[in-house]
Amino acid sequence: MASVYSATGGEKGDYDISGEVRFGVFYKDGQLVVHVSRARGLAAADSNGLSDPYIKTYLLPDKSKHSKRKTSVKRKTLDPVYNETLQYKVPRNEVASRTLWVSVWDWDRFGRNKFLGEVRLPLSSADLDDKEDHWYILHDKEEAEGGQMDAFYRGELFLGLMFAPRETKKGRIHGTLHMAIKEARDLPKMDDSGLADGFVKCYLLPDKSSGGKRKTGVVKNNLNPVWGEQFSYEKVVLDELSSERVLEVTVWDWDRGSSNDFIGGLRLGPAPGHTTKRKEWMDSIGDEVSHWESALARPGEWVEQWHTLRTTMDPRS
Repeated sequence: MASVYSATGGEKGDYDISGEVRFGVFYKDGQLVVHVSRARGLAAADSNGLSDPYIKTYLLPDKSKHSKRKTSVKRKTLDPVYNETLQYKVPRNEVASRTLWVSVWDWDRFGRNKFLGEVRLPLSSADLDDKEDHWYILHDKEEAEGGQMDAFYRGELFLGLMFAPRETKKGRIHGTLHMAIKEARDLPKMDDSGLADGFVKCYLLPDKSSGGKRKTGVVKNNLNPVWGEQFSYEKVVLDELSSERVLEVTVWDWDRGSSNDFIGGLRLGPAPGHTTKRKEWMDSIGDEVSHWESALARPGEWVEQWHTLRTTMDPRS
């Protein structure tokens, strides 16, 4: 997997990480609120003995651009004051499974921004009713790496969906659900070679029979595999897709002499509150719901999107 630091556009200079950052995290009105107050005692990254610091956050495991939030840049200071609010729209019952990644950077107009330290706060241990700000010691990236990203982040999958109507029977629209499994990026290292032999498997739940399985070929020795394969489920009913069917998509590492290893997955489907027949696997949220709903709302049109893979397919509570 690419370094999380190179992936987020910066580098570390020739100085020791120092200082603290003060912020608060709480939940209000359907959003996780991050109040960034200030920092102090930062490392001097520039030749003038100062820095031009700003603060960036991600809500792991999502480290895509959709998860990135940033403060303004404060020029020529080691003790910046921000008093800025960053927000994430996320269901409260999902917050405990996320980690807030707060990093401090020195802005550079002509070169690469420089890393000044970070804090990773598992939100399972946070008091989301506490609106007070707190000081956190900044850590170097070498201290923070230690495999932690592998535990949170399992890569991303790019796929397309299209519902093609065929006929209407008794007021219900019947048709075919098409899917295109295109590519993945930043998969974790699964084999001794430091690579993976990835393939994708799909089921349109609740059907998990062998006849309902769709599977790509294996792309060997690649952490950014491209499949470019299409599958379909015929004779499906639109109102069932809108309320009680879920497309489960999982990525696996193929092994010749042993069981295949799970890498990550997702469930594309309606929001759990859209049905009175809820099953435990009806747990789609966020982009999983919006992608599904967009595809059903635009019949005959491909709708494509990147998704961050879940680390487990255990049902969300």
